[in-house]
Amino acid sequence: ASQTPYMQAAQNTGQVFLGINLKCASCHDSFINRYKLRQSYGMAALFSPEGHLELVRCDVKQGKYTGPELLYPELGSVPENASLAERHAAAAAFFTDPRNGRVPRTIVNRYWQKLFGRGLVQPVDDMDSQPWNADLLDWLASDFSAHGNNLQHLLRQILTSKAYQMPAVITTEQVAKNYVFDGPAVRRLSAEEFIDIVSAITGEWRAVDKGKYAAEVRDWQVKSS
Repeated sequence: ASQTPYMQAAQNTGQVFLGINLKCASCHDSFINRYKLRQSYGMAALFSPEGHLELVRCDVKQGKYTGPELLYPELGSVPENASLAERHAAAAAFFTDPRNGRVPRTIVNRYWQKLFGRGLVQPVDDMDSQPWNADLLDWLASDFSAHGNNLQHLLRQILTSKAYQMPAVITTEQVAKNYVFDGPAVRRLSAEEFIDIVSAITGEWRAVDKGKYAAEVRDWQVKSS
């Protein structure tokens, strides 16, 4: 029951946009965080063809039902008789609500992790954990929101910072409460980055058919071989 498409939609959107792990709470009240089975089913109802879902705990039906519910009820409610399109719209409004401060923090944290090798909150999918620099996370998220959630602005702020200009360091795994930032971490290239570098050196790029001509492309722009 925890693997239905609408439950996975709740899990995936919660993870990507909120940095929340709902997978455990999709089977029972979570043992690893504060989220409850009913909350996962409320989010799943936003994506389900049926507006009401029966709670299933460890694949045992509970005889209890829930309608669509936002994970943060302070940001609004969804009528029980809402159509699927209306529930989709409610989900979109929930994730883009300016009052939902978790979304910009999650995005900022993901970009920081990608550029520095470690997030301000680590792991990046557990945004309920304490950041090693809460003031920096709050400032970057506020600045990102104030500039219309512009990702190019966010990249510019980070890449032109003194923190990013520091020499790269080889890091050891440190627990969050003892973590000390010494500079960007030395890290492996992604597979796509490695292929692009080989192409840049050799001049041999992958090409895609554009009809009358072929266009050379970066590796992330085509299907993986």
